[in-house]
Amino acid sequence: MKSLLTIENFSVKYTTSSGTVTALDNVSLDLRPNELLAVVGESGCGKSTLGLSIIGLLPRGTATVTNGSLLYKGTDLVKLDSNKIREYRGTEIAMIFQEPLTSLSPVYKVEQQIAEAIMIRELRKKGHKVDSDVMQKVYTKQTSRVSRMPRLSRRISSDLKEQVIEYLKLVRIGDAEQVLDRYPFELSGGMTQRVMIAMALSQEPALLIADEPTTALDVTTQAQVLKLMKELMDKVETSILLVTHDLAVASQVADRVVVMYAGEIAENADVYSLFAKPLHPYTHGLLGCVPRGYKDTEELTPISGSLPDLRNPPTGCKFAPRCPRVMDVCTVNRPRLTSREEKRSVACFLYE
Repeated sequence: MKSLLTIENFSVKYTTSSGTVTALDNVSLDLRPNELLAVVGESGCGKSTLGLSIIGLLPRGTATVTNGSLLYKGTDLVKLDSNKIREYRGTEIAMIFQEPLTSLSPVYKVEQQIAEAIMIRELRKKGHKVDSDVMQKVYTKQTSRVSRMPRLSRRISSDLKEQVIEYLKLVRIGDAEQVLDRYPFELSGGMTQRVMIAMALSQEPALLIADEPTTALDVTTQAQVLKLMKELMDKVETSILLVTHDLAVASQVADRVVVMYAGEIAENADVYSLFAKPLHPYTHGLLGCVPRGYKDTEELTPISGSLPDLRNPPTGCKFAPRCPRVMDVCTVNRPRLTSREEKRSVACFLYE
């Protein structure tokens, strides 16, 4: 099957006051149409950097793409300038951020924010260039001469309002008409996350990046949101790149799982193979930290040590200082990500 997104030898570095950090180091993976791919790993392994790179939201001045390509439907996103990448952001590639309250505007009601997303989508479909000047002329008005801050018009047409309600109902918000007239801070965490998903889906993206979308939610709401995201894939014909540190979350919804460690891919496999027979010692370690959900005499086994300093990573395999099965070759050479079985690959000298 032809890939929707193909990432090849992709590397990103951050320039900081204390040195250069290699956040992604020759990462290669692919995402197929109508597939949910989960990217898992400890905090600081480069998961979020990967998601931000795809949508073109890496921090300017500090982050630099040093190598590789991001091929989306055959177009290398790395080579696009800021104006061109904006044409893909939202309508082609949308993103759900980790904390919805910091992503939604606190001064606009839910109806206004989703309506704006729909109107931008329609403008782009008609071939119009969408920038701040166009948005101000078409959708906004001045509040006062003192502030001179544009705000969305409250006079939203009935047809547009019906579309907003439709997307809210799509994400299982039963009282959609009441939610329309509320500000984000008036909603619960689960409700604001559903609003974020509705806004992302209103752009009708082919690729949806979900960066830790359930971290701030309670267990019950988390399960509901995950089930909802999986169901929506078929309805809106989208692929999902799920960024999470929680293997239990990945096991519930993912078709494939990519395990990352210190900016590199350790293992790439379908979800059933990965949980039934993990290959990489790091994957073994992650699974050993996951509660099984039933009474068990075995204790959880944490991974010894800590993540390496990416300003000065260790020679050879980056996981070698923490690996219980380390060999001499691991401290000298870096393993390559090689195919082990059909649709499965691992970066470990145990399998070379």
